[in-house]
Amino acid sequence: MNVKRAVVCAALAVSMVACGSGAGGPAPVATIDPRPATFVEAKVEYESQAAVAGPVTFIDFYAEWCTVCKQTTPLVQRLRDEFKDEVIFVSYDVDAPASRDIVRQYRISGVPTFVILNDKQEVISRFVGGFGYADMKRKLERYIGKS
Repeated sequence: MNVKRAVVCAALAVSMVACGSGAGGPAPVATIDPRPATFVEAKVEYESQAAVAGPVTFIDFYAEWCTVCKQTTPLVQRLRDEFKDEVIFVSYDVDAPASRDIVRQYRISGVPTFVILNDKQEVISRFVGGFGYADMKRKLERYIGKS
């Protein structure tokens, strides 16, 4: 057996063990990045600097088992309370069967993932991992034209 085939077989065996070999039900839809996330090192994938004319939508993709998600939930709730009249907030549990289509649509592969949409439902910001409340507040204020 060549080295490449051995590596593939080993990876398959590890993934079968990690997923419980099917005994615990379907595998999770999303996986958490094995690198530790910190609130100041959220991975920004792309972002627009322009303010949005219409309503901004903030989407929170989380999982019940995710430790970082549990830490960001109070921050998202604070933002929700503060911007309730200017920003539409939506949260999706990535493991819920009802969320599978939207998880695929936004290609969510790690949690927490936050997606901000403009009034045309186009992605203007997307980041994975924890975040600082003050930074996110400033970002939302910029998108809604307050800064």
